[in-house]
Amino acid sequence: MHELLALEAVFRLGSVQAAAEALHVTPSGVSHRIASLEQRIGSPLLRRRGRGVVLTELAESCVAAISPGLVAFAAATQALLDREHRVIRIATAAAIGVAWLLPRLQRYAQLHPEARFELLTVATADELATDRWDLLIHYGNAPRRGARRGTLFQETLIQVGAPVPAKQTGPRPLLRLSQLDLAGPAAERRSTRGDAHHAQLVFDDALAMLEAASAGAGLAWATETAARPYLAQGRLVRSSPDDREGLRYTADLSEAGQLKPLAAAFYAWLLEHVGEGQGGAVTPGCTKK
Repeated sequence: MHELLALEAVFRLGSVQAAAEALHVTPSGVSHRIASLEQRIGSPLLRRRGRGVVLTELAESCVAAISPGLVAFAAATQALLDREHRVIRIATAAAIGVAWLLPRLQRYAQLHPEARFELLTVATADELATDRWDLLIHYGNAPRRGARRGTLFQETLIQVGAPVPAKQTGPRPLLRLSQLDLAGPAAERRSTRGDAHHAQLVFDDALAMLEAASAGAGLAWATETAARPYLAQGRLVRSSPDDREGLRYTADLSEAGQLKPLAAAFYAWLLEHVGEGQGGAVTPGCTKK
């Protein structure tokens, strides 16, 4: 296929140099492909004319036969690219998706009706291969080869629980999110009641943990952003004044996402409007990993 594409490009554009630019290869690469095809056929396909080249009669007849198929192939490939480039695949944890991302998606979709979004919910940033997402929103850092990383906001960790009647006393069970790291300088200040490492129920999904906490299953440490809708609805209340500094929420744009104009535009828009409405303090930044 590469050899036939090189031959057709030389015929259509009139030179090896122009064919190389169209195929995004070097001129020697085009010449090598055609030489390989000549060796396979056992007959020359190009002949020099001045400083350029022209196709032999055999090569012209070959191009005439394959051109309709190549045109159809190019059209089908372009249609596939157009369809794929309209879809922006976003992977994120369910809790941050509901509490922070969805309102921004709704706003962006109104401004750009041509965009289509596919949302993938994951418990951890390493759960999906990079070819499954264009944009990954996650808590903390995770190495992503070739991805572009932008900081969204600094997070705060809070302890929450369901409202309880004043007459109810006694400690409540502790709930813990398995991937939420609560270790750090504040460890020495924790009471036995607030030590999440001795939790009685461990979850791998923050949304499930918050639902359990709102149902009265116990007290939970969560990011303030994820807990915000529950606090606003009164389903959860802060159960401790001892807030803790968490990590940052970050957004990764994959290599495939960088090739999609709509995905790259949404990523830039998200970083620009990160602080509008609900959300943490903005600490903008973007690095190539």
